[in-house]
Amino acid sequence: MVYLTKLKHTGSVISSSDKFGAKMFEVAARYFSHYTRGIFIGTGSGVVAQYFMQTPVPFAFVEKHPDFVRQFHARFGADTPLLAKDFFTLPIDESDEGLGNCIMVSCMPVTGMFYSEKLVEQFRDALNSGSTIVQMSYTPFIKQIRLFERLQREGFKIQRVSTVFFNIPPASVFVLRKA
Repeated sequence: MVYLTKLKHTGSVISSSDKFGAKMFEVAARYFSHYTRGIFIGTGSGVVAQYFMQTPVPFAFVEKHPDFVRQFHARFGADTPLLAKDFFTLPIDESDEGLGNCIMVSCMPVTGMFYSEKLVEQFRDALNSGSTIVQMSYTPFIKQIRLFERLQREGFKIQRVSTVFFNIPPASVFVLRKA
């Protein structure tokens, strides 16, 4: 229950277990050698993002919610770079805050009310630019996630590579790539 009352310790209303953060890192690390940079979307207070602070490729961290931005800086220091921006305003290029040709790790919600055509477009454009996306979801099946189903129909490769059952609720890790 602590995750309902101590948001700054968990990062969200859903507790992100250490095993989940480690699994996201393990999956993303498979692609580090393919890219010169990474971008972490939906950083929250940094519960999962902390695993990406010391990587062989530099990561930019993105979080739009002001409370999470404050919590992130309280946890890691004000000098730890964090882009207080909306995912939908990020360019599809190879700049430090661009979604182009990078390893993109996302804890951003993509299901239910968070699904939109704009979401599909940003993911599609990032994938077409050569990016690989590691996306988490509490929904375990590709066919249950409209974004994934849509991108799969358009020819992109979507694969669930792991599920962390010790997370509450269990969280799945997906890899999205250009086929």
